[in-house]
Amino acid sequence: MVNNFIDKWNKKEKESSILSKIKDSSKPSQGLKQQIITVIQRIEGQKNKLDNASKRFEQRDSTLFNRITKALTERDTMRANVLASELAEIRKVEKMLMHAGLALESVSIRLKTISELGEVMTVLAPAAGVLNSIRGGMSGIFPEAGREIANIGSLLNDIVSTTNQDMRSPVEVKSAGLEATKILREAEEAASKKLQKQFPEISNDLKINEKMDLLH
Repeated sequence: MVNNFIDKWNKKEKESSILSKIKDSSKPSQGLKQQIITVIQRIEGQKNKLDNASKRFEQRDSTLFNRITKALTERDTMRANVLASELAEIRKVEKMLMHAGLALESVSIRLKTISELGEVMTVLAPAAGVLNSIRGGMSGIFPEAGREIANIGSLLNDIVSTTNQDMRSPVEVKSAGLEATKILREAEEAASKKLQKQFPEISNDLKINEKMDLLH
């Protein structure tokens, strides 16, 4: 009877061990986890830099807007238009910064959700696509940011390639591209809404004052 109990116990332990191994094999390895953590840290570090740059442009935006308002109250439409053109360019940069920052935030959130090995490819491949897409825009206004985003993108591409080989399951390029496009579109829409909400428009004021000048 004792021997039967021992046999059953050993069998239970063996089954438990096998199930545990199967469960563990479906999870990302410690090395892969650390690589993903490193990518997340670098993404969040870059996002903080973009946020700081965005704040500097916000201050410049506010200063220019006040100068435009002053010019309009003084009926100096020509000066107001020159300043408005400068402000329009600044807001383009602000939108790019917001777009890139929101895209990086979205990628970071997705990377943090990875808990199963099967999720690695569906998250990493689109994330790499997003970084490669925003790199070009950043290179034009902040070369340093562009280089860092390119480096992070390369790191992600390497992880995707290595993981793909280990899993022996090809990445669905079309699916990854669609997901990357979705992330970028969501970031674009969020940046536009944020910009509209955060900063007052000046075009209507300028048009009204231009008409008034024509009447006088």
